[in-house]
Amino acid sequence: MSHERDRAHPTDAFGLPEGLLAAISGALLLVVVFAVETATTPMPPAERWAALTTFTLLAVGATLPGCAALYDALGAVVRRDWRALAVLAALVPVLYAAYALAVRELTPGGLGSALLFAAVPTLAFGLARGSRRPTPFDAVALGYLIASLALGLLPRLMLPQQGGLVPFFQFSTVPLLLLLYAGRGWPGLGFTWHLSGPELRAALLAAIPAILVMALAGLLGNEVAIGRPGAGVLLVGALGAYFFGALPAELLLRGGVQRGLERALADTMGAPLAAWVALGATAALSALVGLALGAGNPYSTLQGGLIGLAAGWAYRRTGKLTASAVTHMLIVWSVSILAGGV
Repeated sequence: MSHERDRAHPTDAFGLPEGLLAAISGALLLVVVFAVETATTPMPPAERWAALTTFTLLAVGATLPGCAALYDALGAVVRRDWRALAVLAALVPVLYAAYALAVRELTPGGLGSALLFAAVPTLAFGLARGSRRPTPFDAVALGYLIASLALGLLPRLMLPQQGGLVPFFQFSTVPLLLLLYAGRGWPGLGFTWHLSGPELRAALLAAIPAILVMALAGLLGNEVAIGRPGAGVLLVGALGAYFFGALPAELLLRGGVQRGLERALADTMGAPLAAWVALGATAALSALVGLALGAGNPYSTLQGGLIGLAAGWAYRRTGKLTASAVTHMLIVWSVSILAGGV
């Protein structure tokens, strides 16, 4: 039995499940950077510890599922017992309530929004658990999360960070969706920190044309004001763009919408055509999200559409969300540098 488990989940040079060390290292890196960046932010000790504790729990929840053995074990537990799924999903509003109370920003409306943010997709995905194919309930779950994040339906609670803030609900989307996808049992999510050289090259090649188009559009629209950030600022900016922006979006749009549409359409139009239709439809949705987040700014709309096309292609080419998130991050990060925002 042990041999079968080893074959199902390869081990690394230390005999640990493949991806576990990378997941732990990623969580530690995030926590250390957060602690260092917030060290000079004035706040009472209780708020500082509340922020660090909340961030650490979210960081662990966002990185550990990148180890396939842990993700599969999580899926087996929550599919076997719906109560485990409910308890784990409830950690999102519980964390919100605890941190919001610590910083004196807890309101009845905010608590209600946090409860709905976790409960609606959990219930919708739960109602679809009997089907291996995408269902309308899946669309409800994903649509609700996208609308909540893009239309500003959630409290603007931020975890403090010098030079920027970590949006609580945006970051918490990562562990919440990973939990729900594990409970749903959809195959082929591709959330793994084990990326090969060709996969990283594909992510980079997908990003380059989009960055060039955004640079040209920025020059024509006077959106370019290139700064001279230091190496530390660039690193923190890249980490923030990846974990707090790219990963939540990729889990929703590529891992949920694009993958769901592709599987739903495959039987009627064939897998190859369904893949391209799903990519195009999701890119259009990305443009609409950019339009909403940018308050109608055409530059933001263009950025959203280009990210959708580039990251969608990277996801189709590699089959890994963590690779398409690299593409997403590179575009956002580069545009931020061009705009002088890093």
